Amino acid sequence: MTETLRRQDAPLELTIVDAPDIAPVLLSRGESITIGRGNECGLWINHASVSRHHAVLSLGADGATIEDLGSRHGTRVNEVPAREKKPVRVRAGDVLHFGPTSVRVGHHVERIATQLDPSEADDVRTIVFGARGGAEHAMRVLIDVVRTIPLDGDEVSAGQMILERLIAATRLERGLIVRVMDATTDAEIIASAGVRGGSVSRTVLAAAEDLSRVAHLSQEIDIRAAESIAGSGVREVVCARLNTDGAERVYLYLDSRQATSSVDSGMAEFVGAAARITGLVFESFQRRRLEELRQDIARARLVQERLLPLGVGENGAVRWCLKSVPGAMLAGDFAGMLTRSDGAVFAWVGDVAGKGPAAAMLMATAQAWLYGAGIHLDPLDVITSRLNEFIFERSEASEFATLFLAVIHTDGRTEVCDAGHGIAFCVSHGAVQRLEVEGGPPLGLVSGTDYSTSIIELPHASRLVLVTDGVHEQRSSQNEQFGFDRMTKLLSSSTTCESDIEHLIRELTTFAGPHFDDDVTILSIQRVEQR
Repeated sequence: MTETLRRQDAPLELTIVDAPDIAPVLLSRGESITIGRGNECGLWINHASVSRHHAVLSLGADGATIEDLGSRHGTRVNEVPAREKKPVRVRAGDVLHFGPTSVRVGHHVERIATQLDPSEADDVRTIVFGARGGAEHAMRVLIDVVRTIPLDGDEVSAGQMILERLIAATRLERGLIVRVMDATTDAEIIASAGVRGGSVSRTVLAAAEDLSRVAHLSQEIDIRAAESIAGSGVREVVCARLNTDGAERVYLYLDSRQATSSVDSGMAEFVGAAARITGLVFESFQRRRLEELRQDIARARLVQERLLPLGVGENGAVRWCLKSVPGAMLAGDFAGMLTRSDGAVFAWVGDVAGKGPAAAMLMATAQAWLYGAGIHLDPLDVITSRLNEFIFERSEASEFATLFLAVIHTDGRTEVCDAGHGIAFCVSHGAVQRLEVEGGPPLGLVSGTDYSTSIIELPHASRLVLVTDGVHEQRSSQNEQFGFDRMTKLLSSSTTCESDIEHLIRELTTFAGPHFDDDVTILSIQRVEQR
């Protein structure tokens, strides 16, 4: 548990991408660091396009934020400009851009030096795993340990428990579970037990590369030939690789400097079995987290579906049909329909930039806001401007939404406003016209934006079709886009709002397969004779 808490409180590590030889700068919780060209800056970037005091990065209890200090050329977070004097959330994995210089943000991890001596490559004896029995009692102890690992644990706590029992069973001094990404980087410690400090032999790691073998250096024979290891005082080393997915390599590594430590072949094979079991334990944690994520996504999608109106509806003047299909991640599309007190129908279709939980939260916020605003008789430009301010004040620079709104009056007169969405069609007697109307930029980008509206006529039996970019940008297995031409052809051959949805969804599924890469939302509104 102590190890877990240390990782959660670990500082951020700032690395200049184009200058890997420069040591990373660490930022601890509660600290701030100024980035710029000035000599007094904590992260010094010597480039003419970087201001003397360019930006400040802070790490608080709620996470990290970066604030541009009015720099001449601006600050970008993952290519998205940060507003001046407005803190922007920064997460591990983000890349900050200051002029041509890129800085990668990551969690600081404890590293341990690795030693490599090519002449020692043949000095490590390996044992075929499973070739002989032994260490039965130690194996039973290890299995009992695995059974006691909490289901809600993690790799750090589980690894430490396993290492403690391995040290007791082998009588070695130090146990590590280390991760190595490539041949040039130091090993990252996932869990540790016993004596701290020292290094890890890359020669031994290389010998343990084969999952079916255990690398073993003994004080009796092998250490004398491995000069760099002998020079460090280590007298016994046992190492086995865990079976994990991805490019990273994870190893179970035990060693000792004590002359009394001696591991026979049976016990070395036991370490190999322990590596297999540890790999299975780690895999179970990963599967559990994946399943929890899937359940969270399923529950979130259910909430999103409840925010959408019924798929088919009619109010006497118009009939509508709506279909929304989420893509691989949580949906960012939103749409709505409601009848105002004057009998007009208020409709909208929007799309939040990005994917995942943040986009889904912004989608739900915009959807709820529009339901509340739509019952009033305010002009569309006023509604859009107010929603723009609402989103701008409550979102990061990279969070914005496009939106197309319409008010269809009982006489067919239709007010429309396009906030950066640009995907709407008027279909009348087989003729399809893509609407290019006035409006303004996407919501949440610029404060104080004035939006404008346009008036179009929607004759009897005509349809207003609103879609999101997941329709025309959907790609086939050959990486071809569905495109506007296919959409126009399908809409021209359709006669009802229901057939618009049916034809588009069917053709999209045939074109791209049953699982869409991006959200797909289609709202077709058809003017009907009043009864």
